[in-house]
Amino acid sequence: MKIAHFAGAPEQPTDKFTDTPQFLEWNLRSAFTFPFPGTGIDLEVFAGIRNLTNAYQNDFDTGKNRDSNYIYGPGMPRTIYGGVKINFEGNSK
Repeated sequence: MKIAHFAGAPEQPTDKFTDTPQFLEWNLRSAFTFPFPGTGIDLEVFAGIRNLTNAYQNDFDTGKNRDSNYIYGPGMPRTIYGGVKINFEGNSK
Protein backbone atom coordinates (compact mmCIF):
# COMPACT_ATOMS: atom_id res chain seq x y z
CA MET A 1 0.00 0.00 0.00
CA LYS A 2 1.24 3.51 -0.71
CA ILE A 3 0.94 6.01 2.13
CA ALA A 4 1.87 9.70 2.36
CA HIS A 5 4.72 10.47 4.73
CA PHE A 6 5.01 14.20 5.35
CA ALA A 7 8.17 16.02 6.41
CA GLY A 8 8.78 17.46 9.87
CA ALA A 9 10.46 14.71 11.86
CA PRO A 10 14.28 14.72 12.05
CA GLU A 11 14.43 11.46 10.04
CA GLN A 12 11.96 12.75 7.37
CA PRO A 13 13.25 15.97 5.74
CA THR A 14 10.94 15.86 2.65
CA ASP A 15 7.40 14.77 1.77
CA LYS A 16 7.18 11.44 -0.02
CA PHE A 17 4.97 8.43 -0.73
CA THR A 18 6.12 5.27 1.01
CA ASP A 19 5.39 1.64 0.09
CA THR A 20 4.42 -0.10 3.32
CA PRO A 21 5.31 -3.74 3.94
CA GLN A 22 2.68 -6.46 4.12
CA PHE A 23 1.55 -7.67 7.53
CA LEU A 24 0.05 -10.96 8.63
CA GLU A 25 -1.64 -10.79 12.01
CA TRP A 26 -2.63 -14.10 13.62
CA ASN A 27 -4.61 -14.35 16.84
CA LEU A 28 -5.09 -17.47 18.96
CA ARG A 29 -7.57 -18.05 21.80
CA SER A 30 -8.41 -21.18 23.74
CA ALA A 31 -11.11 -21.65 26.36
CA PHE A 32 -12.55 -24.36 28.56
CA THR A 33 -15.92 -24.22 30.32
CA PHE A 34 -16.57 -25.84 33.69
CA PRO A 35 -20.34 -26.32 34.19
CA PHE A 36 -21.74 -26.48 37.71
CA PRO A 37 -24.82 -28.75 37.35
CA GLY A 38 -27.98 -27.62 39.09
CA THR A 39 -26.75 -24.08 39.73
CA GLY A 40 -27.15 -22.46 36.31
CA ILE A 41 -23.55 -21.25 36.56
CA ASP A 42 -20.73 -21.90 34.10
CA LEU A 43 -17.10 -20.93 34.68
CA GLU A 44 -14.99 -20.31 31.57
CA VAL A 45 -11.18 -20.09 31.75
CA PHE A 46 -9.44 -18.69 28.67
CA ALA A 47 -6.03 -17.59 27.39
CA GLY A 48 -4.74 -16.27 24.11
CA ILE A 49 -2.17 -14.40 22.09
CA ARG A 50 -2.93 -11.42 19.85
CA ASN A 51 -0.62 -10.70 16.90
CA LEU A 52 1.21 -14.01 17.21
CA THR A 53 3.75 -13.09 14.49
CA ASN A 54 4.50 -9.75 16.22
CA ALA A 55 3.96 -7.85 12.93
CA TYR A 56 4.28 -4.19 13.83
CA GLN A 57 5.35 -0.89 12.29
CA ASN A 58 9.01 -0.17 13.14
CA ASP A 59 9.56 3.23 11.53
CA PHE A 60 7.54 5.69 13.64
CA ASP A 61 8.45 9.37 13.37
CA THR A 62 9.91 11.15 16.39
CA GLY A 63 10.02 14.73 17.63
CA LYS A 64 7.48 17.48 18.11
CA ASN A 65 6.94 18.03 14.35
CA ARG A 66 6.40 14.36 13.47
CA ASP A 67 3.72 13.25 11.03
CA SER A 68 1.08 11.93 13.44
CA ASN A 69 -0.89 10.39 10.52
CA TYR A 70 2.01 8.15 9.50
CA ILE A 71 0.57 5.05 11.16
CA TYR A 72 -0.05 1.76 9.35
CA GLY A 73 -0.18 -1.94 10.12
CA PRO A 74 -1.51 -3.78 13.17
CA GLY A 75 -2.54 -1.67 16.13
CA MET A 76 -0.81 -3.70 18.83
CA PRO A 77 2.42 -5.66 19.24
CA ARG A 78 2.31 -9.28 20.48
CA THR A 79 0.02 -9.45 23.51
CA ILE A 80 -0.59 -12.42 25.81
CA TYR A 81 -3.81 -12.40 27.82
CA GLY A 82 -5.97 -14.63 29.95
CA GLY A 83 -9.03 -14.49 32.13
CA VAL A 84 -12.03 -16.03 33.78
CA LYS A 85 -15.66 -15.53 32.77
CA ILE A 86 -18.65 -16.46 34.93
CA ASN A 87 -21.99 -17.09 33.21
CA PHE A 88 -24.90 -17.01 35.68
CA GLU A 89 -27.41 -18.32 33.15
CA GLY A 90 -25.48 -21.37 32.00
CA ASN A 91 -26.86 -24.33 30.13
CA SER A 92 -26.50 -26.56 33.19
CA LYS A 93 -29.64 -28.29 34.45
